[in-house]
Amino acid sequence: MFISTVSEAFENLKETEKQVMNCVLTLLENDEKRLFKISLPVFSCLENEEINFVKSYVWSKIYNILSGLGGKEMNIYIDKKNSSLTELAAELNRVFYIDSKRYNRRGYGRAVNVIDRMLGALCADAPGFRFNILDISEMPEINKIDTEGRKKNRDLSVFKKVTENFAGKIICGIDVGGTAIKTVLVKDGNIDSCKEYNWFPAGFRETRQLIEPICLMVRLMRAKVSLESLNISSDAKNELIRDINKALDKNASNDYVLAAVEKAEAFLNGRYVEIDAIGLTFPDVVVKNKIVGGEVYKTRGIRNNPNIDYEKDFLKLTHLNDILRKFVKKHGSVNIINDGSMAAFTAAVENAAAGSSELVADGIFAHTLGTELGTGWIKGDGIIPDIPLEVYNFIIDLGSFVEKQYPSDDLRSINNFNTELPGTLQKYCSQSGVFRLALKYFPKKRPDLYQELFNKGFVIEKEVDGHKGYYVPTEPEDMRKPFLKHMMDLVERENDEVNKRIWKDIGAFLAVAWLETNEILNPGTARRVLFGGLVANKRCFELIKEGANEINENIVLDVADSEMANTPIMKQLKANPEYTVAQFAQAVGAVYFGNLS
Repeated sequence: MFISTVSEAFENLKETEKQVMNCVLTLLENDEKRLFKISLPVFSCLENEEINFVKSYVWSKIYNILSGLGGKEMNIYIDKKNSSLTELAAELNRVFYIDSKRYNRRGYGRAVNVIDRMLGALCADAPGFRFNILDISEMPEINKIDTEGRKKNRDLSVFKKVTENFAGKIICGIDVGGTAIKTVLVKDGNIDSCKEYNWFPAGFRETRQLIEPICLMVRLMRAKVSLESLNISSDAKNELIRDINKALDKNASNDYVLAAVEKAEAFLNGRYVEIDAIGLTFPDVVVKNKIVGGEVYKTRGIRNNPNIDYEKDFLKLTHLNDILRKFVKKHGSVNIINDGSMAAFTAAVENAAAGSSELVADGIFAHTLGTELGTGWIKGDGIIPDIPLEVYNFIIDLGSFVEKQYPSDDLRSINNFNTELPGTLQKYCSQSGVFRLALKYFPKKRPDLYQELFNKGFVIEKEVDGHKGYYVPTEPEDMRKPFLKHMMDLVERENDEVNKRIWKDIGAFLAVAWLETNEILNPGTARRVLFGGLVANKRCFELIKEGANEINENIVLDVADSEMANTPIMKQLKANPEYTVAQFAQAVGAVYFGNLS
């Protein structure tokens, strides 16, 4: 039961059958005000079970607003003579755990944790977020956003200049994902090295376990370029270069990479080639180069570790930019951005390089479809709004009652890994969504394919906390990537309606995300640019488009593939026989982001 369907039904109720909750959000930037009118049925006509459903709908709408925009406070304007509506509004501070400590917040309260960390980074003196309940008579006039009247940006220079002036520079671009870190080193405008490093960050217990591999990738690239630039000839140097080249292989173990780097660093003894800049994309809320979210799947193991102070430990990750600064020259730069925002930035840069001013004029709204759903938005003038934009947390499904009963790690579950809230996009437009749909459709409609998942080791059955469930193994081998590749290959291998339906469903979920983001964010563009593993297969992408257009024919979906390779470095990536644009586009985008002055 899609939230967009429920919204439409409630909006279309007769005036005598509905009541309205006016939610005025004060944004972090410039104290801008946004008005959201939430229509809901009059409670006197409803049974208790129906009232509870309406309450969950209201909480979900507000949760989506806060997950997308953040904010300083939300004023709720209602007719206080309406006792049922007043009671509903008065519950919000409790439902969202406003007066609880961060470590005690659950469910909807996790969005408030992110907001409070953002407030700490942007407005240190601001009080924590809360809801204020006011009478409708006190409501100020709020101007509606006029997307039609927005001035279109025809000046592409802001996006073009990041592709220039690479002569004499060494820039490292890093794309941190849920299953891999992808790194590109560019020297004098040419790709020198690429590295894919597989990992499982959700299993980590301390922040240093996140930071150390990222630093190791920078050290690896620095060691390679420094050894090759060292003006001496020796067997020892040549052997170290061979070891470093082996460490660049995606199958090289962490121990091998670390040993090779440490040996090279000992040999170099400080004779490093200086890195001019590092650009990095990280899957969490990032504000002014600081990682401030702290509620994502990648930090779940750390967040749930009872032996540490999570807030104190997470601060190390918040200051990752300062840690990386020791690897760049004195006046070099370290630029960090959210993975979704990097996707939007990369798409804008590539479109600008092609001279596509019309595609950039309204800004770029992008999604990364991989381990999770990332979202990014860059306006036509190059500005990236300081908002959480945690669209993967948006609740889109208010039904699916059977799937709610499973624990979040069970492949059949629709419960969010971080918040345990059901029906969020995290389990719909992502790798987890593909796996979930396979276990939804295969047992009855394709039992042969269902059995194949077990035979190939993609799925195992095990008991957790006394309950039998189905899981993807991550040890001794992480089967998530092979499982996803298998599901993509099945589309062409089987060419059946069941496998097609899986990918069309992903598209339908993406369409509901489109409807929600349009309502909440109002970006002014119907186009969505898609990055990531789920759209690496052309047939899968076509099916995603079909499914999206079944929900709304106005949606325009583009894929970031080799056809979007228009800048010099992206063209080099396109020509690379080993690595693809679909794999490393974000890392190349990070190189350009690092080149921002």
